[in-house]
Amino acid sequence: MSRERCEVGAIETIELTPSNLKRGFAADAAVAAMSDPRAASGYIVELFETEPLISASDHDALGFHRSVSTLQAIFYEGGAGLLATLLPSPGGVPAIEVMLTKSGEQPRIEDRRVVQVGTSDIVAPVQLDRDVQRHDTLLRRLAEHPLVRQIRFPILIETTETQAAANTPMPFPSVQRVANGRYPKVGVIDTGVAGPLTTWVLNRHDFVDETDCDPGHGTMVAGVLIGARVANNPQLGREEDGCDIVDIPLMPRVPFLSVYGQRGFEAFLEELEAAIEEARDQHGVRVFNMSLNVVAPVDPDTYSIYAARLDDIQDRLGVVIVNSAGNLAGNEWRAPWAAKPTQVLAKLAARTNVDTIYMPCESVRTIAVGALNPPGSTHIETAPTTYTRRGPGLKVGVKPDLAHFGGTGDLANAQATHLVSCDAVGNAVHTRGTSFAAPLVAKTMAALDIATGERLEPRTLRAFLIHNASVPQPLTSPRLRDVARQFVGFGQPSSAAEMLETGEHAITMVFESRLTAGERKPAILRFDFQWPAPLVDAATRSCRGRVRITLVYDAPIDQAFGTEFLRVNLSAHLRQRQPIDRKDGMPSFRDEISQVFLPRTGKLTIPERALIDHGLKWWPTKRYGADFGAGVGSSAEWRLEVESVVRAEATFPAEGIPFSVILTIEDDEGAAPIFQSFRQALVARRVDMQDIRTAVRLRAQSRR
Repeated sequence: MSRERCEVGAIETIELTPSNLKRGFAADAAVAAMSDPRAASGYIVELFETEPLISASDHDALGFHRSVSTLQAIFYEGGAGLLATLLPSPGGVPAIEVMLTKSGEQPRIEDRRVVQVGTSDIVAPVQLDRDVQRHDTLLRRLAEHPLVRQIRFPILIETTETQAAANTPMPFPSVQRVANGRYPKVGVIDTGVAGPLTTWVLNRHDFVDETDCDPGHGTMVAGVLIGARVANNPQLGREEDGCDIVDIPLMPRVPFLSVYGQRGFEAFLEELEAAIEEARDQHGVRVFNMSLNVVAPVDPDTYSIYAARLDDIQDRLGVVIVNSAGNLAGNEWRAPWAAKPTQVLAKLAARTNVDTIYMPCESVRTIAVGALNPPGSTHIETAPTTYTRRGPGLKVGVKPDLAHFGGTGDLANAQATHLVSCDAVGNAVHTRGTSFAAPLVAKTMAALDIATGERLEPRTLRAFLIHNASVPQPLTSPRLRDVARQFVGFGQPSSAAEMLETGEHAITMVFESRLTAGERKPAILRFDFQWPAPLVDAATRSCRGRVRITLVYDAPIDQAFGTEFLRVNLSAHLRQRQPIDRKDGMPSFRDEISQVFLPRTGKLTIPERALIDHGLKWWPTKRYGADFGAGVGSSAEWRLEVESVVRAEATFPAEGIPFSVILTIEDDEGAAPIFQSFRQALVARRVDMQDIRTAVRLRAQSRR
């Protein structure tokens, strides 16, 4: 039987997607949403067509295809005031934003697929047409068209804040700048920074007028970045106080569309990119905190256009965005975290409210952050807060990536959240929300960037945080393994200083490289080394110690494949030489490390579904771990390898896939002086060993 026949043998029928499955909302609900001050867009219409072109002719704006012409006709028949905008589609799914207004202008179609950075378009006032029947007719006709894949509900965008607790006004502690001091630099994409914290502001992006901003939320985010330690305690503020800020106030207090006009969310994204590029070029900022979310849970089967756009911005500009996971409304809060795992599981199982992370947290280039109860909390310290949303959202992967302190969500004691920040007039206020957990992570990443000379790739910065994160104690029970992933991802990161300070009993190596296509098959990148001598038994040659590996790679994305949007999978292996060589005479190596989320299966083959769910196959961030206890194997020869697999019908990118690997080996007894001995062994082999400010490079070898 042919391969093609095998692949279609289980298909019973093939039919066009029914129109009722292309949108999951009523026209009246959409019109009401567009009237909300948080409304940031019209309808987002995603298409099946892979190349909807716009022609030079005014009468064939979408062009290319007869079916596209009929779709174009629907837009033109939509009547005066209709604006259809072809959006950039870096994720591979073409999309058109459609808005119905009361404008007397003839319907038109604009092409904005080439990102317009720094444009000076005049923002026209938006007068939404609230005729529900007109909206319903357009939506129905679009849903019936065969090119239309999905129609998304209008975007609502908001700051992820629960209200700051009222308290007796006291000034926020002053943080003085040290002469000639070097401070972490963070771009704050928010509502603006005001009050005494403006002394730390390097620049303000002036797209939104100050009179149109309410700087309360943005100032509290900045307060966490600048003075979390002095205003709280060293356990909460893990980095030294002080942080240079580039203020990017893109979230207005007035209705969103009154600032960004008919192009709404697309205009917001264009301005976001312009602001990030300006902050990077003029002030060297590479880490950005964005405590803003689309008010919609991540779709389990779809990688959203919003996530793909953030990925594209970060890839092209070489930056990292840290995003809050989103908050539950007060009436949706969970009960405080229970002390016993059985109680935790029972309470979570009894919930009926949806508490999924908000878009665009599924973005694989973005660090999404959940919230933990802070020190001194009335709830269990370092347990997930009552309001933090949980992942993964998508049916694959790990989201949120990390978690940090976000203020206690205690309805019985709302005045004390145990997280203090600064309000817009300079007072210390208690606050809560994933909005304020995110800047703690952003500060650590920015501090790491400064400490490493601002030379590491953005994916390496992400890898460092993942590599040095630990699951909080209330979530360490094996019974809570899956629950822990949903709330804290890889865990809570340590401080930047702890990441870079390795004692004599441990050594960490960082690799930045690119996996190439190879001549016939994708190459395997490998690094051969000898296990640290103090951890090798002199008689048996068995090797002991603990080992951790983190792999982060930037693979191409194709939204058209839903949860299979990642078309190439990279995996890391730590292999020990075996006493018996292969039949062809080449050395034989066995993998001795596994994914940290994989359950123990002994020698049983792990099913593909488990490799995806727990082994993070087809996810670009992976962490591995092993504890060799009394010893493993009988050889000190080891090999670190990175290899790939490509989905059927997909092609390995000709330019290769960039990746970063962090490997830590440590003495589980904390006594053996392995750092110097291991370093000397590498130097003896003429390995180019340098400070962490320059990553070790792997060399490609052909597959054998």
